[in-house]
Amino acid sequence: MNENFINVWVLNSELERTPYTKTAITLRRKYDFKPLDKTRPLAQAIMEGWKERSPADSLVISLDLELMGRLPVNERHSPYNGAKGYRLFLEESLDGKLPGLREDLPIHWDTLLETAVESGAMVDDGLSVTLTDEHSEQEVLSVLRTSETEAQNYTIVEIDATAFTDGGVLVIDVWVGEAEVSGSFDLFAADTTELVSDNALVSIKDIPTNQREVVKYPFDRGQVFKLGAIGNAGENGKINGFLAKISVEPVPREVPPVHSEQSAEDVMNTFVEAFKNLDAETMDSMFTEDARETFGGDFEDVPENMRAQISQMLSSMEVLSSEYVGDEFHFRLKVPMGQPPESSIKMRKVEGIWRIYDIMPSDSN
Repeated sequence: MNENFINVWVLNSELERTPYTKTAITLRRKYDFKPLDKTRPLAQAIMEGWKERSPADSLVISLDLELMGRLPVNERHSPYNGAKGYRLFLEESLDGKLPGLREDLPIHWDTLLETAVESGAMVDDGLSVTLTDEHSEQEVLSVLRTSETEAQNYTIVEIDATAFTDGGVLVIDVWVGEAEVSGSFDLFAADTTELVSDNALVSIKDIPTNQREVVKYPFDRGQVFKLGAIGNAGENGKINGFLAKISVEPVPREVPPVHSEQSAEDVMNTFVEAFKNLDAETMDSMFTEDARETFGGDFEDVPENMRAQISQMLSSMEVLSSEYVGDEFHFRLKVPMGQPPESSIKMRKVEGIWRIYDIMPSDSN
């Protein structure tokens, strides 16, 4: 970049692209701030390159102050996402292809994607991901192609999940790009020799352009999979991009239901196991109605890509103490991520069943 470009940036506010706040105006007056002269040729070129309603744009401007390319920050999708994609944007600008500045003309996605593959910005061969406890989610950006037959024009992604010796849930979240080709994805065992959709472990079929789908596949031991991506039936060799987020979630451990004959200690242990597994449904069933309104559903909105990490951290949770207090049962938990790290939980019987009615932070001192 240093050989071909002079890299600079300018705040939107300095060219009055965004309105000043009262605080900003006060500070600028205090320090005798002088705004950029918008009549200067470079400022004019920058303002010409702005895209309406875009919060920020990457612009390539020639030495003659002519616009050569524009990449709005919210449009850094295929084929321009990531470091290689940004390099492709810069290369196309230097080649006079005016990326981002020819929006009045139809976009030839097939050509763009082929260019991205040829340039190395995207690959469609030798794709692989290795998932571990520390790196349980990875992304793959590549292309899929149509085929005249199902003998197969797959783009293959090898997924190594052997680190999960006790198994887990393989989660594949795929987004199909904006070209006219819809896509299908088939998951195969590593030893599958005939890669046809009838032999797939699980499939996602006919994802329309610019749409996403998620599929989950539970497995009981560490193993290797093959993910096949292919364009749906049509003219041979048509192409589209796709982004796949591939991750492994832990298998939810079965938690015994709460019954009237369960002791307070049983209910406590059930609650702790549900807490460790972020099992909001089981935890909610153990609260009184009032407590459910206060504490219920705490884990329902945890993003899928964070659940495994949080559950792993909570695995060291432990019961510090427990005791009967009159007709109630109280226990203290050490919660690894808690602030403070200890909680006091109180239970009482409701219609003969032990239920949690209060959870309070506990001072370890």
